[in-house]
Amino acid sequence: MSISYGDYKKSCHSIIPDKDAFARYSDIAERKIKKFVRSFKAPTDKNKRCVYEIADILYAGNNRLNLPLAGFSNENYRENYFDSSGNLSIDEKIFETVRLYFTSIELYRGV
Repeated sequence: MSISYGDYKKSCHSIIPDKDAFARYSDIAERKIKKFVRSFKAPTDKNKRCVYEIADILYAGNNRLNLPLAGFSNENYRENYFDSSGNLSIDEKIFETVRLYFTSIELYRGV
């Protein structure tokens, strides 16, 4: 698929900092999508957005950007936060993103 770093930036995504990293993560994202989707060839806007989001998930996971704030302390004051949204693994986040962008007809049976 022909997705450029310029397209990624124009779509208001900005987690991945440079072209080389984007090329790597977008390629991995496409391969992950192809595991679940029957035909993933034409670069439609929907397909591009899915690649962008999965590339962001992969980059954030590899660079520890997806860790939720667990709490903070300041002198004698302490707060702890417990957020269940950060408990999904990278593969689960990718799977949920694919299910968001593709219909059940486009996905392989059983997905």
